[in-house]
Amino acid sequence: MLTTPAIVSAWPVGFLQPVGTALALLLAVLSAGFAVANRRPPRWLFAVVVELQLVVVAIAVQCLLAWIGGTAPAQPMVFVSYLVVVLALPLGTWWWAQGEPSRWGTGVICVAALVLPVLLVRLEQVWTLHA
Repeated sequence: MLTTPAIVSAWPVGFLQPVGTALALLLAVLSAGFAVANRRPPRWLFAVVVELQLVVVAIAVQCLLAWIGGTAPAQPMVFVSYLVVVLALPLGTWWWAQGEPSRWGTGVICVAALVLPVLLVRLEQVWTLHA
């Protein structure tokens, strides 16, 4: 029985994935410090969350433009599912943290910032079929 090889599409994001990963890890370190100090996240930390959100949106736009241009992800439905979570994560966790006045609110930001780089890697794996 002959099997056809899977078509592998090139990952269209480029340098934004490492930028998003570095920014997410910086956010994790900063928010972990506030969690250990039992403090709510300060307003300037929201600027880091917004910057991370902008990077994630830029990644999504690049992927969607590549998809429209004919370079589709290897697993489209799984890719869209991961993309929705990646887009909702930064601002969703900030909203959650604002409703939790204890250190756990800042801890939520820390955990989400640690999860985001993993999701970005999974986006690339699902796009290129390297799982």
